Amino acid sequence: MSNLLILFIFGFIGLSLRFIIIGEFELDQLFLLLLFPIASILVYFIMKWQYNKDRNYEPRMGERDLVTRLGDRVSTTKKKMYHGKKLIGTYQRFYNRWWKRVVADIMNNPGLWYLNLTFSLSNGEEIVFKGKNETRIRRNNEWIIYLNNEVIGTVKTDYSLKNMGKLKESLYLEYKGNTYHYQSLSIRSVTEIIVRDSKIARGERVSGSIYELTVNDSHVKEAQMLFMVYILFNYQFGQ
Repeated sequence: MSNLLILFIFGFIGLSLRFIIIGEFELDQLFLLLLFPIASILVYFIMKWQYNKDRNYEPRMGERDLVTRLGDRVSTTKKKMYHGKKLIGTYQRFYNRWWKRVVADIMNNPGLWYLNLTFSLSNGEEIVFKGKNETRIRRNNEWIIYLNNEVIGTVKTDYSLKNMGKLKESLYLEYKGNTYHYQSLSIRSVTEIIVRDSKIARGERVSGSIYELTVNDSHVKEAQMLFMVYILFNYQFGQ
């Protein structure tokens, strides 16, 4: 939506300068420009529909795994996390400055820009993923994890040439003395989580905007943290 409004503003400035400098005014170009704000209104209602779908999501009957709906990656709308049919918390994106949301909105992949997430768990814990070094226009590549304002871990993406050549998307979670490797092929929606060369979880976009994570029984204690980072992974890479 922001893209269309920016195009309208620059186009209108261009038409105005053309009229001021050479005295010509193209009425048909003005009508064409007016399509941009009209289209932005249509996009707004589509996005609002997406917000509401995320906010009101409930898993289908028989669901057993960790699941959420992530259709919108720009707004600060609250989304829900479930384990089976049980609501285990909510999460939302937040921005440190209003203009950072505008930057994220106009970029092709909004999750790459100024991504911060806060999770409110049903047990009362507040966990925040805060982007590191947000001091200039840049893509996020590292986050610090806070539990009730105390640092408990870090997340870092891996944009190595090796992964880019193999079309791999990759990040690492450092948590409680362990390193968890999240990896996925960019042409697929399946994500694997590996620790000490063993696959301990598998995530997948099962339908539409529904994302599901299955964690092995041996790692149920950290399942919620693994799920939160899986959500971050999908914001970041737009699976």
